[in-house]
Amino acid sequence: MSCPGRIYALRKPKGHRLPIPRWKLALASNISHVFTAYIGIQQRSDNEAAVQAKSQATAAIQAWLKTDAGPSAFEYFSLIDGCDIPNAAIWVCYWTEASKYRSSLETLALPSLYSKLESPGRTSIGLWRETYATEVSRLETNYSGLDYLPGLARIPGTTTVEHDNSAYWGAARDRIPDSAYDLFPPSSNVTLLKAEAIPRGLGQYLVGTNFENMAHIRSGQFWENCAQDEADAYQRKLEPTLHTGLAYLWEFPDETGARGIRYLRNQDSSEGLDTRPRRETCGAGFFTSLEALETWAKTHRSHLAIYRGALTHYKAFEGRRKLRTWHEVSVLRGGDAKFEYLNCMPATGVIQSIQLKVQDDHVL
Repeated sequence: MSCPGRIYALRKPKGHRLPIPRWKLALASNISHVFTAYIGIQQRSDNEAAVQAKSQATAAIQAWLKTDAGPSAFEYFSLIDGCDIPNAAIWVCYWTEASKYRSSLETLALPSLYSKLESPGRTSIGLWRETYATEVSRLETNYSGLDYLPGLARIPGTTTVEHDNSAYWGAARDRIPDSAYDLFPPSSNVTLLKAEAIPRGLGQYLVGTNFENMAHIRSGQFWENCAQDEADAYQRKLEPTLHTGLAYLWEFPDETGARGIRYLRNQDSSEGLDTRPRRETCGAGFFTSLEALETWAKTHRSHLAIYRGALTHYKAFEGRRKLRTWHEVSVLRGGDAKFEYLNCMPATGVIQSIQLKVQDDHVL
């Protein structure tokens, strides 16, 4: 079956030339969807029982990751800032097979995991999961180098191809195949919850889904391989600007359309539960629509400062630049995401911004 012809023109300016090379993910032709799960553990007390309960939950997830039921690829983070509690432990997991994705999540059902944690420590533990399916035709990726490829690119069998749809406003949309004939209009069912409608979260198991054309972005920075002067330049100049821009998103969700944004630091989990912070971070979360994400990126001073700072950094280090930046963006169909929060703080994820069902009001 042939694909429909392009209805909406590319937004790339005539004669546009890339200032630096860019690559995007190439998946096998038989893969129609990719599947993603963010899984988190909150520890709200430092007492011994809470520490033990978190260790139990962490060990259970780490064991699940290594089984046949686990994901095709994963990464591990701790929270720096955003819509969660300090130092929350977080994993992102990826699949390309729908049946394995579903069975994997069933194997790690949150209520079952929570029930196995020792009491009284588990009363100070929150578990959450944000999962979604992305049609490949509604996905775009962008990488600044090939020596480090995280995220979806960790899935075995994936490759990359060079492209020139980058470094102009609207490039992300142009990289989404379905944008040729779909504008991904914002849903009319988008409002922040009133204060009295926000669930308490603690002691509850909350479940919900997404509205049409909600977008998710994960955008990362990797400077492990930078020379010391470049690493210092990133950490002193560009990183604070990035943090400020992300903070604006979670502080002003009504204006920006941002939902559940987190700023995460990658951890080296190669040695079981012993981890070390890496010179790598990412921002991850949802927007009410691709248009909302584009509007913030193109017009708001917080993102323009990030954009200009990145260009300045690239020019300063040119041929010896080792800072790697990248992102992956999904535009979701209604109902393709599932949000689960068990005994979590009400500021977690999308609890304050999407109507969730109270599946269980007494989980403690």
